[in-house]
Amino acid sequence: MEPHKRFIRSNKPKLIKVLCTDASFILQHVEGKELITEREYNNLIPNSDTRGEKVTIDLLDKLMNKGDQHCKEFIALLGEDETLQTFPALKEILPPPTAPQQVAVRTPATDTPVQEAGLVKTYAMIQSPRGLCVIINNVNFEKSTERRGSDTDADTLEQVFHWLGFTVERHRNKTVAEMKAVLQECSQKAVGDCFICCVLSHGKSEGILGHDDDIEENVLTMDEILTPFKGCPQLAGKPKLFFIQACRGKRFQDEVILTTDSGGEVAHELETDVRPFQRPTIPTIPADADVLVSMATVNQYYSLRHPIEGSWFIQSLCRQLREGVPR
Repeated sequence: MEPHKRFIRSNKPKLIKVLCTDASFILQHVEGKELITEREYNNLIPNSDTRGEKVTIDLLDKLMNKGDQHCKEFIALLGEDETLQTFPALKEILPPPTAPQQVAVRTPATDTPVQEAGLVKTYAMIQSPRGLCVIINNVNFEKSTERRGSDTDADTLEQVFHWLGFTVERHRNKTVAEMKAVLQECSQKAVGDCFICCVLSHGKSEGILGHDDDIEENVLTMDEILTPFKGCPQLAGKPKLFFIQACRGKRFQDEVILTTDSGGEVAHELETDVRPFQRPTIPTIPADADVLVSMATVNQYYSLRHPIEGSWFIQSLCRQLREGVPR
């Protein structure tokens, strides 16, 4: 699905709740932008028997049916000052209006004194597109439970990294072998100033489960994720970022009572990304240059995911990027 159409669909309940408070206002402005015809406007305009909620629903459905360009222009309309003044709650829904032109990322300090560290090197972020962002999103499994809410995470990641100027490539419900093939292919075609890899799946201490989780001990390890990118000449000296939303065990941290990303339900509203295992091992993560690996949880513990709103880790990451990058 096209990115702007996907944005409206994934945020449709929130948009309806906000826009239905003054459906006539948004309808007039949509018609003024020629996103709908005069006849469509007359058919949609509310009367004494029509609720604003129904008008808003019909309008959003009509715009999505018209295609991604209409959706893009509608989102731009929502971001205009007059619209935001009428619907201030839109500021919590809309992505940032423009992508930053350059991003500087500091390298981590080693043994350098604090006052000297962090200013040694910055990564140039000037190419367009910025680079490749690959999202592997495993939702359905042959044995484990469905990872409800994971599509929300994938949608949010796509929106944020598209806004940041990346080419975004999504893969859904892949086996372990297919995930390896996707990563190998990405290592061969990745160009630009940066590479992003996001993996959303069930997991355990040894690694990440594929769609074919019926095969015992068949997991994608962190080493198998990172190895294809160790010898990429086109990514040499450039940041390679890996974000992993998956459980790494079957323990809860402290007193958190939520759902997990495992194979089964462990709480009423939240879920985890793991399935039971017998012999946990501690995975090793290569400390290669220019590589950042950020995982949703520590070894032996669940990662948490809301079945509708997505995971804490991915949603927090995307929120920080939206708010922090413009600064």
